[in-house]
Formats: sequence, C-alpha cells, structure tokens
Amino acid sequence: MVAARSRPVHIERIAHASALGVSAASAACTFLAGGARPGGRELLGEHYPWFALPLIETDWLVRARGALGSVAAELTAGRGAPPLFAGSSARATGAVELFARRAARVDMPPDEEIVFFSRELAAAFGGVQPWLFSTACTSGFAALEAACALIGGGDIDEAIVLGAEFASDTALAGFAGLGLLARDADADGLILGEAVAGLRLSTRPGTGWVVAACRLGLDAFSATSPTPDGGPIAENIAAALADAGLTAADIDLLKPHRARLSATDEPEQAALSNVFGARRAPEITFKRHLGHTLGACGPAELTVLLALLDTPEGAARYGRPRHVLLNLVGFGGSLATVIVSRAEEKR
Repeated sequence: MVAARSRPVHIERIAHASALGVSAASAACTFLAGGARPGGRELLGEHYPWFALPLIETDWLVRARGALGSVAAELTAGRGAPPLFAGSSARATGAVELFARRAARVDMPPDEEIVFFSRELAAAFGGVQPWLFSTACTSGFAALEAACALIGGGDIDEAIVLGAEFASDTALAGFAGLGLLARDADADGLILGEAVAGLRLSTRPGTGWVVAACRLGLDAFSATSPTPDGGPIAENIAAALADAGLTAADIDLLKPHRARLSATDEPEQAALSNVFGARRAPEITFKRHLGHTLGACGPAELTVLLALLDTPEGAARYGRPRHVLLNLVGFGGSLATVIVSRAEEKR
C-alpha cells in the first residue's frame, strides 16, 4: 500500500532489546565496542550459533513477558498506548512449543495458545489490541508502513510499531532443514536471534528523525530467494526514493539486509549497484552483531542505528547523515525499503 501523505511522520521514541542490550542506548554502546558474540542452541543433537536476549531468566514465558514489558514501558511512559502495529514471523510458536512439551501433546494447540502472542502484546500495552503483520523478515516494516500511512493520511495522530521474535525450535529447525544456518559464528549462513524493538510514531517531533518513506514490494522469483539480478529489489528502492522526494545521491548511509546468505546478498548487492552506482554511500550492517531476528529485524536494526547515530562515538564513525536508507529482503518474496531523514531536512 502506498498512500499520499499530508503530514510528516515523526519518530518520537524508540525502544530496543536484543543480544546487544536491553535498551537502545546500551545496544548502541555494545555495537560500537565490537558487538555481541552468539551463544548457541542445541536441536536434535546439533549445535547452532544463536543470539539470545541477555536476560537472566531461563523460562520462555518469563523472558518473553519481561522483554515485551520493558519495551512497552519505554514507549508508553507518561503517555499510555496509542494504536499498536506489531510484526512477527514466528509469533507464539515458542509458547506453543512450551505448552505442548508441558502437556506431552502432539495435536493442534487450543485457540488460547494460538492467540497467545496477541494476548501478551495487549497485556504489555495496557489492553490495546494489536494489528498483527506476518510477512517473514519484513513483518516489522509491514507494520511500520501501515502505521505511517494512517498517520500521514490524517486517520490517527500517533502509533506504536513493534517487531518481536523469541526463541523457537520450529523456526530453527526449518532453516536448518533448508541448509541455511551457519555452523559457527564466523561462517556464512544465517545466525538467528531474539529481539523486541519498537518506535513510537507521532505528528510531534521527538528523536529528530522522520520516516520519509516506507515502501513494500514483492519478488516472486522463488519462495526463498529473490531474482538473481536484483531487479525487483532495485525497483523497490527506487520507488522508496521517489516517495521520499530524494535521489540516490541524497542517501548518506545505507543499512542493507546483509544476512551473509548468498541467495539474498548477491541480488541485493546487484540492486544497490544498479541504483547507487560505484560511489554509493557507506554501509552499516547489524545481523552479525545481534542475529537475524526475522520479523523483528526491521525495528531492531532501525532503533539501534538511530541510537548509535545519537552518540558522539557513532557520529565520529558515521558522520551526521541526513538521509538513511534501510533495506530488507524476506522469504516468500517480501521486500521492504525504509528511508529515515533528519526532521530539519523534511520541513
């Protein structure tokens, strides 16, 4: 969906919890210090690198509720919760696994387990019922696009956008079965992880950033990889630039998908070369520092990026970019490109 906007969409607040830290500021500091190293998960006798949330609790439910609660508290403090848009690919899968093990059950879960994720989200955000989005790795940005369209079009004045993924053996087994997981921390392949991250969007200024564009796309080449020449990815990036009223030369910093998976990285690299040419902006990547957090990766990577650009160390390393482009390439052909700009650039 692409809607004409009559109002700017400001990023008023951010919140973050991942392997890098349980706040956006701490995650930025960890990244600047060299990033986090993955732990591991055992599945069917095999060991895989894994980025877990740095929480002392071991119980799945306690960990999930704690992470959701801490992010919700940052985004709602003193203000309450506006409409909630949440993206996740696994959603309550980890909870369903836990309940099934406890009950020694192998049949379909009851309805109350299927709706566990939406129920817990509502509880964390003061009873606000979430709109849920599940478009693989782009889920969080699909939620962002919906919220931006409604705020920009004058339908609502503010919203919270959330991305959330927790430990799931089902997700790990699925990627392992496809042969896509890295077997050690420095090898190519996906390293999965947990994250909860969110943005409070508003017509009011806050962090000094606005969402200049959020463009979703589709590449129907295959269920697991985009068109090899990157054509649809390039088209989606070009469309986002047009939505923002920018050219490729205006982008000062790029955050590509970069999962160290050749099937997605090579088409994305071709697309970036097509749009930006040989002299494109500097790049920053996060998945080797916090994991590929699936449907949460858009909000997770955006929030830590904004936090580190707000630090003196981040400014020294990356300058003061005016316009930043973030790109995602998801399974099932989902594409997402987001451009955030400093508010003074969009007056």
